[in-house]
Amino acid sequence: MVTYKNILFSTDFSENAQAALPFAIDLANKYGARLHLLHVYQDPGEVAEFEISSNIRMDWVRVAHLVGTEMEKKLQALCEQVTREVGSCQSKMLRGRPPSEILRYAKEANIDLIVMASHGLTGWEHVLFGSTTERVLRESPCNVMVIRRRG
Repeated sequence: MVTYKNILFSTDFSENAQAALPFAIDLANKYGARLHLLHVYQDPGEVAEFEISSNIRMDWVRVAHLVGTEMEKKLQALCEQVTREVGSCQSKMLRGRPPSEILRYAKEANIDLIVMASHGLTGWEHVLFGSTTERVLRESPCNVMVIRRRG
C-alpha cells in the first residue's frame, strides 16, 4: 500500500503553483501526511552570470533582500491558510538555485512525495536557467507529482 508521511509542495507563487496547491492539500489529507511548503529564491549573484559593478551589486542585494522578506511573509501566510485545511504545515524558505535546494530539502526532510507545477519560468528565463521541474523530476530521491495548469 502506498503511504506518504511527508509531502513537499514547492512554490514560486505563480498562478501555476497556485493551481497545484489543492493537489498537495488533498494528498496530505488523504494520507494524513505533514505538508511542507518550500520557496527558494536566488541571490542576485547566482542569477547574474556576468560581472556587475559593486555599487549596482549592492543595490541588487538590497532589492533581493526586500523581495526575500516579502516572499517569506507570503509563505508564512500560505502556511497559515494550509494549516486550516490540513492541520499541519511546515514552511521553509531557502536561498540558492531552486532545483538544488528543492532536492536537498527533500533528502534532509525525508520527503516521500514532491508536488509542483509543470511550469514556472517562461520565455528567456526558461532558456537561460532551464526548468526547475525537469531537473527535480530527473534527480529526485522520491516520487514527484507534476501538475499541469489547465487553460
